Amino acid sequence: MKNLSVSRKLFVCFSSIVLVVSLFCGLAFWSLTEIKRATAENHETQSVLKLASDILATLVEQQNAMRGYVASTNGDFLDRVKKYGDAVGPLLQELQDRASIGGYAEIVRPLPEAVATFNREIESALSLAKDTSTLQSMREGIAKTARLTRIREVLKGLTDQEQAASLARNEALSASFAVGMLTLLVGGLLTVLISFIVGMVLARGLGRPIVEMTDIMRQLAGGKIDLTVPAQDRRDEIGAMAKAVDVFRANAAANARLEDEAEAQRTETERNRLRLADEEKRRAAEMSYATSGLARALDRLAQGDLTTSLDEPFAPEFETIRTDFNKAVAQLGQTLSAVSQATAAMDNGTREISESTNDLSRRTEQQAASLEETAAALDQITVNVANASKRSEEARSAAASATVSAEQSGQVVASTVQAMERIEKSSSEISNIIGVIDEIAFQTNLLALNAGVEAARAGEAGKGFAVVAQEVRELAQRSAKAAKEIKDLIRASTVDVANGVKLVSETGTALRTIEGYIVSVNQHMNAIATSAREQAAGLAEVNTAVNQMDQVTQQNAAMVEVSSAAGAALASESAKLRQLIERFELRTGAPMSVVSGRVASTPVSTLKAAPVRRSMSAASHGNAALKDSWEEF
Repeated sequence: MKNLSVSRKLFVCFSSIVLVVSLFCGLAFWSLTEIKRATAENHETQSVLKLASDILATLVEQQNAMRGYVASTNGDFLDRVKKYGDAVGPLLQELQDRASIGGYAEIVRPLPEAVATFNREIESALSLAKDTSTLQSMREGIAKTARLTRIREVLKGLTDQEQAASLARNEALSASFAVGMLTLLVGGLLTVLISFIVGMVLARGLGRPIVEMTDIMRQLAGGKIDLTVPAQDRRDEIGAMAKAVDVFRANAAANARLEDEAEAQRTETERNRLRLADEEKRRAAEMSYATSGLARALDRLAQGDLTTSLDEPFAPEFETIRTDFNKAVAQLGQTLSAVSQATAAMDNGTREISESTNDLSRRTEQQAASLEETAAALDQITVNVANASKRSEEARSAAASATVSAEQSGQVVASTVQAMERIEKSSSEISNIIGVIDEIAFQTNLLALNAGVEAARAGEAGKGFAVVAQEVRELAQRSAKAAKEIKDLIRASTVDVANGVKLVSETGTALRTIEGYIVSVNQHMNAIATSAREQAAGLAEVNTAVNQMDQVTQQNAAMVEVSSAAGAALASESAKLRQLIERFELRTGAPMSVVSGRVASTPVSTLKAAPVRRSMSAASHGNAALKDSWEEF
């Protein structure tokens, strides 16, 4: 069995338990069925015996009434004779019907004829008693008239047969009960035994190998790899686990070997690192000498001395740096000499540009301010109209959304009404089902009562069955009580559901009225939104025209501002450049030529208008665009 998979082992073990339990449950069910059948037959026997007793008692009463009339000639006895004679017919017919079903028709076959003979004798005796001439003789022979001997014999045969059958059924009932109890006892013991055997098999076949495997894995985790993994020859999941653990053991051995190789490689790497560190120290000393000389030269260069140079040679790998530094310093000196000459020429040009732009700025200032105020006013009006149009659109959208929500609410209310109607229908069906359950509980109570009576008749052998019948009767009574309580709850919930349906219908009517009002409001909002859009479009066209005029003026003012600012900035930068060049000591040995005149520091007029609201393409077109705008102005 060790080659089966774990799932198959569990299936085989638990299937055996289920098979045994199912077998004994079937036997117990058969015993209960036999008990139920015997109880029903005993109930039928009691009914037949009671019916026979009722027939005999009725005939006796009829006989006594006849004798009373013969003895006293009282007319009341005639009524009693007729009443009991009429009552015998239905009882006799019911007994014949039961006899045809119960298999004792032959026994009761003579009974109708005997009853008919008895009735004829009764009628004959009454006729003789009514005649005064025969009354005395009738009184003397009354004891031998209308006797029940034959009827008693037939009913006694029926009673004896039914009592014998009832006794046999009681014995079979006791045997079935004993078989049921024995079945439950043996089944329980056998189930416990099989469960114990299954537990032992699972413990030996699954538990012990798993414990051994756990110990092997714990040793592997502790670093021990010279192990032998057991159960590798098994073909179930434990065998697969053992093979996997063996793979882990092999991998651990390989990892230990790789760690030894890595340690040797780390030792070799450390030796190479020490050798490279010595080489780096030597190179660092050479670099320190080169960088210290270069640092001294750069310090003199930072102080403005362009006559400095590196004359002492460096190490071969740093010699290129010294040569390039000397070339750069010489080139920088030549460049600064040329810049000094260009700075003098820039001073004269910037002075003339500054004077021209200041004059142009004053002339465009007033026009730009006026257009700016007009454009700002139109912008504010346009914004207000656009906001009004936007609010009307939002109101229209809100009204449309409200319409849709009202329609959806109406649909939800309709669905709710349908759901409440279905709930009401379900409540009625549940009430009917509870009625059926109540009737079943009543019938069960009667059956348990009859079973208790039969058990009491059985004496000592029926005590156990009487206890069971009493328990069944109590269960039936509790079921009837619970069914009645549930029926009351269903009746109350039906009333609540009807009220809910009425309220939901009223809600649907109110929602439909609100939906009509919302549709009317939506139409008015559509008209307002259309008018606001047309007004906003007209103002937008006017605003566009004014903005175009304002844009042209702002472009002119911006170009003047840019020109003025550029001139002032150019003059300032040229002065700074001249001051910077004076800080350097050049190789010519002669002082630098500096223009003595200074650019007039006329302040640039600043426009009072607000910044241009739109992007101005002319401001990014360079000097050519500035020249064209100036000529157009």
